[in-house]
Amino acid sequence: MTVPSIVDHRTRQRVLEAAVSALAERGLSGELLNDAANRAECPNERARVFFRRDEDLVLALYARLAAQLEERVAELPEAYISERFRQIMLAKLELVSPYRAALAALLAALLDPRHELGALSPQTEIIRNRVMGVFAAVVLGGKDCHKVDVDRLKHSLYALHLALMLLWTQDQTSGSTATRAAIDLVCDLLAASAKFSWLPNLKSSLGKLDEIAAAFVEPEPDPEVSELSTSILRQLFRHRRLQSNAGDCSTRPCEQCLALHLPKVRRFVRTGEPIHFLLPAFPAKSPSPRKVLGKLPDMAEELALEFLEHVCAEIKELYPPGARITICSDGRVFSDLVGVSDQDVTDYAKEIGVLRERIGATSLDLFRMEDLFEITDHCRMREQLCLNYADTLAAIENRVHRFEHHQALFNGIQRFLFEDHIETETEKSRTQVRNECKERTYMVIQRSDAWSRLLNDCFPAALRLSIHPQGPHSEKIGILLGEANDTWLTPWHGVAIKRNGTFCLMPRHEAESLGACVVTVDGRPRYYQLGENS
Repeated sequence: MTVPSIVDHRTRQRVLEAAVSALAERGLSGELLNDAANRAECPNERARVFFRRDEDLVLALYARLAAQLEERVAELPEAYISERFRQIMLAKLELVSPYRAALAALLAALLDPRHELGALSPQTEIIRNRVMGVFAAVVLGGKDCHKVDVDRLKHSLYALHLALMLLWTQDQTSGSTATRAAIDLVCDLLAASAKFSWLPNLKSSLGKLDEIAAAFVEPEPDPEVSELSTSILRQLFRHRRLQSNAGDCSTRPCEQCLALHLPKVRRFVRTGEPIHFLLPAFPAKSPSPRKVLGKLPDMAEELALEFLEHVCAEIKELYPPGARITICSDGRVFSDLVGVSDQDVTDYAKEIGVLRERIGATSLDLFRMEDLFEITDHCRMREQLCLNYADTLAAIENRVHRFEHHQALFNGIQRFLFEDHIETETEKSRTQVRNECKERTYMVIQRSDAWSRLLNDCFPAALRLSIHPQGPHSEKIGILLGEANDTWLTPWHGVAIKRNGTFCLMPRHEAESLGACVVTVDGRPRYYQLGENS
């Protein structure tokens, strides 16, 4: 796998960000690439290394929207397939509405089998994988899933969604009411087909729909590729960090658990490339002295890096090309909100690099926010990140109030912020700190989501890992970084304690309450040791 250089990532992102801004302001002008290059202060010939024409820029935007559509899958109701299809189509309309003219031009290319960007072209494969995974999840999560042929129906829904998007690009009605009516009609027909599938004429009609859909979807992948890809995911899922409401999926991942990830893994396996994962993690040590030994990485981080390298080795045993994990440090993204200085973030990141080299973690790459910006002012970096990628705080608050998994994330982050700030802001009351942390939590989530979207732009084919517990059917795969009683605990919010020859994570004050002693290596405290019989 050829890894783009940091300069490549910077240039591509600046041009794409400028293009999205231009599209939002005045639509497709016919000179989008030149306009974007000028706005990004990039020579045209350099911009054309990444985007040869306007449609390539629009395709990159569409890839971003496809990644955001994945995020909406976890918000779908537990309902029949027809209603889940309705909801995902309405979510897609919401996402694409600001870019109608640009996407109309792109859709014309997608539906032209002779065009280089046609629906089945190699250039659109990454997007196709994402969207096909979305419709697989729509079907697999339906109450009537057991009554349908999942593969045939997900293909049909993908083709129907393309037809509905084509209608939307031509729809001049206020609020796209014609498209919404068409979505309702399709969903009514889907609901009727589930009830009356035994009718001969209906079976014939559904067969014809399959024939039409076949023109817009690829043949099913090689069974051996699918079997291997499934085995790789199930191996990875042994290390999943799940929210408490995961049910049977915590021990027996279901097909819906795999749905959003399987097409991406299959692509890597089919091409013989190492499977690429992104993990926003290792930001900086908590500022709370009750939790950590100091400001620099210690045995807790070393064990986590060794574990991630071990995960890649496990995949390599199943699939010789192996895997790579790009650790995308998010310390710079919200250091000001969590009470950590930018210098502490710099020192911590440098030491993580030293640790990676010392333990020989050859499957791990390091990536930071400053790798994507020419400016050196960290506050301006954060401002640019939010300007180009962030949702409004009102939108985030709305999601937290509406959806259980968003509320769980909010509660987990707020707890950590409160625990840290109550120790460092002793002049304030607990109520004042709690209220301030509530507001900070919304901002942390806002920037974290923005960082995720920026990473999706940079690495559109990669699978997304997360340090936070996730729902079993999430577009992110929560992954454990160490044994701990608290599934939210991370190496940078705790210490490593060695007991009976094995390590686990816990907050520093808990280790000390057990009578554990600090072990110093090369003049620095590294971990706690508890008596062998304790």
